[in-house]
Amino acid sequence: MGNEIEMINDDLNNFLTAFDEGNEKALMELSGQADGDSKPKMGLPRLTINYEQETDDGISLPRGAWRIWNGSGVVYADDVQIRPLLRTFEWSVWDQEEGRFSCKSVQKNKLGGEFPDTLGGNKCGRLSKQEEEALTPDDPQVLLSRSVNCNQVIYGVMDAPNAKNAQGVSSPIEAMPFIAYFKRSGFRPVSDFIQKQLTDRKIMMQKAVINFTTEKQKNGGVVYWTPKLSLVKEVSITDGDKELMKKFGETVVAHNESVFEDYKQAQKAMSNPADIDLEQRLAG
Repeated sequence: MGNEIEMINDDLNNFLTAFDEGNEKALMELSGQADGDSKPKMGLPRLTINYEQETDDGISLPRGAWRIWNGSGVVYADDVQIRPLLRTFEWSVWDQEEGRFSCKSVQKNKLGGEFPDTLGGNKCGRLSKQEEEALTPDDPQVLLSRSVNCNQVIYGVMDAPNAKNAQGVSSPIEAMPFIAYFKRSGFRPVSDFIQKQLTDRKIMMQKAVINFTTEKQKNGGVVYWTPKLSLVKEVSITDGDKELMKKFGETVVAHNESVFEDYKQAQKAMSNPADIDLEQRLAG
């Protein structure tokens, strides 16, 4: 595992190089688009589906619309057009009581392999189907595993010409870099669209302008919304896209290095004291 972060960052660097050189075949392979491939904390504007009913001031909000944090405030839109430049995957656990993530993994271009996490484990404790079946349903490991989310993280460029703020004032968005996390019911619609409408048709997602609306769903008494995607057009990759891709890559590398530092500290804390002492003496 010691070289895992280097391998992850090497994969990302290969991806960025392929993008810069216009190597479409390599880019699709490294994007997970190859044939056979089955908090604004980062400082980027963020796209999510809105579930809030009203503001603190009592102003009604459009549930099920896209909620866009544009770097200075929040606006809403029924539909947005995005062009995904980079897709990564990560695993995480959200602590509802603390209002923060209790665990996050590194981000990678593909779902295969190890995902070192901030608690010193892999995939924040997510078990495979076979591992779960080998345990009882009430086993703590199973309960933890089912609380872990797999996030499909999209970095891209967004247009929302019809966006409005909570007061209904027009606040259009044009060519704005953004980040979006698609998990649970939002994961499959995005993943399936990329596979069936782009990959299977040999369309690079970086060239695809995609319209995102939402679709209301109901499961018993639970109402929720899922992304609904349609291809608008294909465009060419520009020098500006390449510069933006480099910045996205730097964001992912910084995230991974931070996670891996926590991973190493957690691993060290779990180690046998005698092993730690030996490690320190060898380092000396």
